[in-house]
Amino acid sequence: MDSPYLQYKEYMAARHGAPLFRVPIDFNLGCPNREADGSGGCTFCNVRGSKAVQTLGAESVRGQMAAAIRFARERYGARKFMAYIQAFSATFGDRQQPLYLALLDAFPFSAVSIGTRPDCLTPQAYGFLAELNRHIETWVELGVQTVHDRTLERIHRGHDWASSERAIRTLHGLGLKVAVHAIIGLPGETPEDFQATADTLAALPIDAVKIHNLHIEQGTTLALEHALSPVPTFMEYDFAEHLMDFIRRMPPQIPIMRLTTDTLDEELIAPRWHMAKGQFKEYVVRQMACREWRQGDLFGNGRAVAPEAASDPEPVATEDGSVTFWNGEYKEHYHSPAGARREAVEKYVVPARLAERLEHGPVRLLDVCFGLGYNSLAAMNLAADCGGNLRIDALEMDRRAVRAAARHILQEGTDPFDWQACLARLHHAQAYGLEPNISINMHWGDARHTATRFGPASFDVVFLDAFSTQRNSELWTVDFFRQLGRVMKPGAVLLTYCAALPVRAGLMEAGFFVGETPPVGRQRGGTLGALREGEIAIPLPDAELAILRTTTRGLPYRDPHGVWTSKEILRERQERILERKKDLPSNP
Repeated sequence: MDSPYLQYKEYMAARHGAPLFRVPIDFNLGCPNREADGSGGCTFCNVRGSKAVQTLGAESVRGQMAAAIRFARERYGARKFMAYIQAFSATFGDRQQPLYLALLDAFPFSAVSIGTRPDCLTPQAYGFLAELNRHIETWVELGVQTVHDRTLERIHRGHDWASSERAIRTLHGLGLKVAVHAIIGLPGETPEDFQATADTLAALPIDAVKIHNLHIEQGTTLALEHALSPVPTFMEYDFAEHLMDFIRRMPPQIPIMRLTTDTLDEELIAPRWHMAKGQFKEYVVRQMACREWRQGDLFGNGRAVAPEAASDPEPVATEDGSVTFWNGEYKEHYHSPAGARREAVEKYVVPARLAERLEHGPVRLLDVCFGLGYNSLAAMNLAADCGGNLRIDALEMDRRAVRAAARHILQEGTDPFDWQACLARLHHAQAYGLEPNISINMHWGDARHTATRFGPASFDVVFLDAFSTQRNSELWTVDFFRQLGRVMKPGAVLLTYCAALPVRAGLMEAGFFVGETPPVGRQRGGTLGALREGEIAIPLPDAELAILRTTTRGLPYRDPHGVWTSKEILRERQERILERKKDLPSNP
């Protein structure tokens, strides 16, 4: 999958003909924002001053550099290197300048990146950096963090935004590469503050941006504050939303150096993520691709750039004349050959007794995995025909599917409204309304996260139409079912085409009463889950209940933190099956 943002590693590889392996260097220069004994400094900064773990305990800078370069050549086949002077803040006095020059002469560096603060950049420093840049490509990584002075004061940053802006402009004027550091989630800041920081930085002559999420680390002033009154931090899903918005506001030619903060596990207080760093990056890339978002599409005061044109999958005709599509990622069609429209009505709308519910008052429906939209659109057809009051919230990760549906799914003669217009509006603006009482709102993202945004007991009906359990097991787990049960009203029902035993067992473990729905286009019916037993019209057969209770076939899928991949979920279930079989009596 092509990256939706410009990655720094690829940018530098194109610039230098090969990837640059960054070699961290610690000159132990300290920080002008700290006292002589090392105390003070920014509230979020640890006692190591963000120095790389690789430099801890190094006997000498030269020795550590030689070992690091040798290791990179042997382990990764590295051919080119960038010196990274990272820890604390680089200073540039008469005693410091020879350190840089001697080290850069001693090793085959193609470029150097120096981390510092605006208040370390004196006229003498600017002169030295300009001279250094004549000999080797020089980047200055400037700790900006935020453009809001109230926050800079709150975190004891020791300088204001104006000094950062002056430094950026001066460095650029001298021909130096400027990479700015920004933190998303600083105390007291709002999403609007993050956006203002992104927009302000994007309008300046910067050459790269390094994005961090706020970490609370042991030994920091922020840790003391957190102990007295918890300081909010972002878990991975919420941070990803703010991060993607930040990236979209960056000019498309500006490389993104990093997406997250690294902290030693034993020093980290909060947040405690459940995604690994690599998995989080993959999640962001996938989400941006699925939502048709790219770096720069919000650049310039929020004026969105039209997404690049993309080809649609070929429509596939089903038996009732409606069309579906093949999803290349999941390697499944969105609907069975029996008919996409027929499935929507007979597997979801009818067994939900939606007409009866609408007769008794307003109905709120949660459509999980909106896909091509047939289930919601069929429900809206019914509501429009009977004059009902229907509000739908639709969860979908792949905006591209909705775009394709809007181009190929046609309105039929009996439809009371324009399906194509509805789909096009949802793709473009995430909302569509039929006056006076029918509306639908689209929520992009992983349903495991978007479902958490709704309050308890919000919905009367839930449609669950994910891909199969072997392809999309993330949405067939006990943990996700519990989340759905949380947002359902006491008399609500959940409908799904899926009749797999682990799914039915998972629903029961999550607190649902479970029954069947009539078959449509195949021998087995779908599944109905309810929070009240009286909602079950067709109970599960006794033989199936016995299988669920006594065999490994009934072991449900699990995803305790809501972040596992489908492969991880399937592998974990298989491990439980093997453990369970050890405990079952062997055949005589």
